[in-house]
Amino acid sequence: MYKFRALAYHAPPASGSLDEYVSRLKLDELKRVAGELARRREVWTVRAVSPPADEAAEALGVSLGKYVEAFYEAAKEVAGYVAFPLARLDASELAELMVSFERAYFSAPYAEEQEGEIVRALREVPERAGWVAGSRFAVAFGGRPVTAYFPVTTSEAEGLSLSLLYPNHISSLIEGGASLSEALRQAALEAYRLAYEALDASGSRLPLHGVDLSLSPWDTDSVAALLEKLLGAPLFTPGTLHLLRAVNEALSALASSLRAPGYNEVMLPLAEDARLKELAAVGHLRFRDLLAATPACVAGLDMVPVPATVEDRVLRWVMRDLDAARRLKGRPLGMRLILVGAEPGEEVELGAFGKTPVLDPTG
Repeated sequence: MYKFRALAYHAPPASGSLDEYVSRLKLDELKRVAGELARRREVWTVRAVSPPADEAAEALGVSLGKYVEAFYEAAKEVAGYVAFPLARLDASELAELMVSFERAYFSAPYAEEQEGEIVRALREVPERAGWVAGSRFAVAFGGRPVTAYFPVTTSEAEGLSLSLLYPNHISSLIEGGASLSEALRQAALEAYRLAYEALDASGSRLPLHGVDLSLSPWDTDSVAALLEKLLGAPLFTPGTLHLLRAVNEALSALASSLRAPGYNEVMLPLAEDARLKELAAVGHLRFRDLLAATPACVAGLDMVPVPATVEDRVLRWVMRDLDAARRLKGRPLGMRLILVGAEPGEEVELGAFGKTPVLDPTG
């Protein structure tokens, strides 16, 4: 049985004064919809997404810190996690915000001229806020879609979005005789039906932007295990890229027919997938494998711990490779690298994500 991984409220563009803007956020409606949806299917997390935070702060005539504090404090009673996309990056300011607001997520766009500031952020965030905080900062390549997936998301217009946790559910449908496309469609149509039922029952007039149909994992609800079942072999053996492309094409076709927002692709966040961690622990999965998968997979370098001793030049070249992959595929992607005080092959404890192998970014 699948669950709703996230229900996210996307806030409207900022206007007026800060107090007026915050008072207009429809967080009570979010709470009602979440309650009705939870009566029908488990809702794992409830979230809120700001419009680009520095631009919103400028429109409201306040500092970034004051805007983030006001939005965060208003949302935190309903939303367990709050996303603040940034148009510009100041590494020191980012680290300070992440220390102050422990359930706030941030993303910044990649640009070659911003590489130095991004590298500083990748180093300063875990140093000041702890290794787990590295999971709350991502670099966006090629824009940010409207999605319930954090941190690389944004808000363009007020409404709701959803995401699913359903690899094991899809696997069970395939075992029952369904094709991959049939299994995905069946799950998607039911998710949309339940979402609209919850909206009607709640009395909310918030528009539903849609459901991001991406296949993403959590622990033993593993995307890697599903892919291995389809491949008939361990992941990252020959045939893996072909399979990733085939699954992504099935997701893309379904998303197009349903006008689903977001990524709608396979996601392979290392720290979130038990099978990926197993493969990394025995040396079958390397950093270069995840990097090579990015042209066919939205999150090929996601939640990957690497040694804090990594050279700046390596981090710069990784980002340039990801930018090249984004240009090749013509779709946005994100990167979350977590710089830790450990060596390749060791495991680090990452809070709710559990023990995760450290990968060698040059290997």
